[in-house]
Formats: sequence, C-alpha cells, structure tokens
Amino acid sequence: MKKILAAILAPAVIFSSAASTANTKYLYDSYIIRGDMDAIAHRGYSAVAPENTLPAFELAGQHGFWGAECDIHITSDGVWIISHDSNIERMTDGEGEIKDMTYDELMQYTIDAGSNVEKYPGLKMPKIVDYLDICKKYGIHPVIEIKYESNSDFDSLSEILNTREEKDMFVIISFERGALIEMKKRMPNTPMYLLESLSTMESIDFCLENGIEGLDLAGVESVETLNAIHEAGLDTIVWTIDDMNSAQMWYEHGVRKITTDLLVPDAPRNTRLLHKIVWGILNLRDSILRFFENISSSC
Repeated sequence: MKKILAAILAPAVIFSSAASTANTKYLYDSYIIRGDMDAIAHRGYSAVAPENTLPAFELAGQHGFWGAECDIHITSDGVWIISHDSNIERMTDGEGEIKDMTYDELMQYTIDAGSNVEKYPGLKMPKIVDYLDICKKYGIHPVIEIKYESNSDFDSLSEILNTREEKDMFVIISFERGALIEMKKRMPNTPMYLLESLSTMESIDFCLENGIEGLDLAGVESVETLNAIHEAGLDTIVWTIDDMNSAQMWYEHGVRKITTDLLVPDAPRNTRLLHKIVWGILNLRDSILRFFENISSSC
C-alpha cells in the first residue's frame, strides 16, 4: 500500500516542492482583478490560511497582493499584536480580552480556527513587528487597522512604525476618528483612511479638515458622494469585494483599491496557467492523502 501511495503521489510531491504555496488547499485564481486595480488581502490571504496569521501574510506576499490588511490590539503589558477581535475566543483555544492579558499569557493559546488551520499546527497570534517583516520581505504595503478606543497607546505604536525603514509604504485605517487624528500628528506623511460602512458628505469634510488622505468604505450614500470624494482629491479603498461584478462596478466609478478575501491580482497568462496546473496537482495530492488517511483510520 505504501509503495502504491508513493507512486501516485510522486509527481505531486515534485510539484509541491517547487510551489511557494505548498501545504494549503488552493483556490484557483479564476477571479483575477484587472492589473491597474490594487488588491489588499483582507487579514492576509485569509481564504487559504487562518486570518491575521503569519502564513496568511506570507501567502499574500507570494500571490502578489498590493497590500495585506491586519487588525491590531495592545496587550496589558504593552505589546502590539494582530487580531481582529478584542478577545481570543473565536480564533484560539483560550478565552479572555486581549487588553487584560499579557503577551506571555496570550502565547499559552493556539489558533485553532480559520481556513486550512489543520495545515498550520501550533499557530500563535503574531506581533505587529513579525507582520511588518513579512510585508517588507515581499514588498507589499502594510495596511494597519487600529481597533477600538482601548488601543490608544499611540506613542508606542508610532514609535514602532517610525523606526521602520519601509515606513513610507504604511497605510493606517480605522473606524476610530480620534485614532486617525492622533496618529496623523505622530506620522504626518503616512496615508490614513477613515473606515466606514457608509460614507457621506460629512465624511469628506472630516478627512479634509484633519488631513486624512482617503476613505475606506463599504458603501456610499450616493454616486454623487463618491464623485465628490474623488473631486476633493481623496483616495478610496472599498471593502470587502469578493466578486468580479462588484469590483468592475467600483472600478467604473474611479476606485482603484479594494480589500478582498478571494480576488487575486492580475498576473501574466503563462503564470496563471502554471498556477492552475500546480494548484490542481496539490489539491489532488491532498485529496488522495485524505482518502488513504480515512482508510487507515478505519482499519
């Protein structure tokens, strides 16, 4: 049985050793956005690896995303870590509020949820500096969301960011207007975007009055508002766009940046074909492995 399995899997093993995205379940990039639209990987490439983890950010870099979005919180002992939620229940085998826990306490727990989590045993919540290192490695823009009012140690955050040599690539986003105002004081040259579910003319006024470069929005109250945003010289990011029709609609209205879980950047045709072949083989390999694992477990 082992010899048969080895013979079946040999071609896939050869391909997998050359593939940068080995050991994940693969989504073929049938949803490829046009080359002049920047794609931001939502919490990293969270469709193929657990959100806000180092593997998700690595995959975003390997797939050529313009940026990788993350969410940050500060621990009780002043360590900035990456997590969407303010607590750890949804994504780990522990419980508790991040702001009430030390970094060492957080490290006692393991991420046990998210895409293909079984492929990444022992995952921990990463520090912001580890995320920044990956973004630098691949030359992608860190898109950093400051979550909630409790994350208000702007001095320590700006100190970390300002010491990075690639700081001119940073983008800061937040629903918290006060956070953007405070960070703009400390990092005047860093683009900042106001996150909103629905942007209005008042949103434009806020950005212009406070030197905020753009709006990171899920919708606008009218097409006129969207036109006014661009006429005011403000940039736009739209979230979370996971289908081509929506991407095309926003593109036709002047949007050139989207945050996405599923869409991937354009690539040369021969590269897309190679990805399709390799990803298909790796998916087949994983299916065969699971088949034989099920047989073994039932014997």
